[in-house]
Amino acid sequence: MRKLFLCGGLISSGTTLVSWCFLQRGDMDGILDSENDLLPPVDRNLGRPHTWYKTVISCFRLTEMAEHYRDEGWDVRPLLVTRDLRDVWASMSTKTYARNGITAEDPPLRLRVRKFIADWESFRQRKWPILQYERFVAEPERSLREACQALGLGWDEAMLTWPKAPEALANTRWGNETFWATRGAGLPETLANHAPGREKKMVANADLQWLETEFRQFNADNHYPAAREFLPAAGREGGRLVPNFEATRRYEWETKRKPLRWILSRVGVSNRRLIERRSARKAA
Repeated sequence: MRKLFLCGGLISSGTTLVSWCFLQRGDMDGILDSENDLLPPVDRNLGRPHTWYKTVISCFRLTEMAEHYRDEGWDVRPLLVTRDLRDVWASMSTKTYARNGITAEDPPLRLRVRKFIADWESFRQRKWPILQYERFVAEPERSLREACQALGLGWDEAMLTWPKAPEALANTRWGNETFWATRGAGLPETLANHAPGREKKMVANADLQWLETEFRQFNADNHYPAAREFLPAAGREGGRLVPNFEATRRYEWETKRKPLRWILSRVGVSNRRLIERRSARKAA
């Protein structure tokens, strides 16, 4: 049975950087970053002898994906990437491609965080490998060596030196913008480009309180501080980042399919008002 190395975490948790390191191995090829709302069949000829598949936890939990690909006949070796949820949230909330929506394809960011925590708890119970982003940045070689050992892989120096060009890999279509903007000639140079800047990150007050109270145990177990300071981000409805339909791909599809709705949205008529009007007409 062929092995499928399945890696995942939340958007903005460093998963693409980790994925690139593993794809540089001489015995590995596969998908740098997959679409989060699909579970496509993976070509059994992809990667010799090992196949890599990296995704983000959004529509599906990583444990659900592992079960799906086991059903497809793969020997799945999962790897979870973790990061301080407050840093993840501060980054996700500023990225348009994170899409804080209300549909199955683009679920609310809070729901995604809860799915991630459920995966984290499941990984710990099953003693599956977890790679912590902060430790990876501080001790990159040691972190990667330990992850390889936990996955049943030998060490490959190419994970640090990055000899493969993007065109040498099977699929680099969905690598995120931040990764491509900061990618250097190797891992040390790229990590230097990731060094934190002087600017203060922003998180809405209600979201920060939620992240520090609901996930207190996660923070403690991962040796993150119980409380941190962030600039208060402008929020809605009680000072939190509110999911909405307009952020979703489904809204884009609908407005492209129905140009009038698109025109109305451009002049400030929200889709929520259109839905309310349509519901009122049906009720009448």
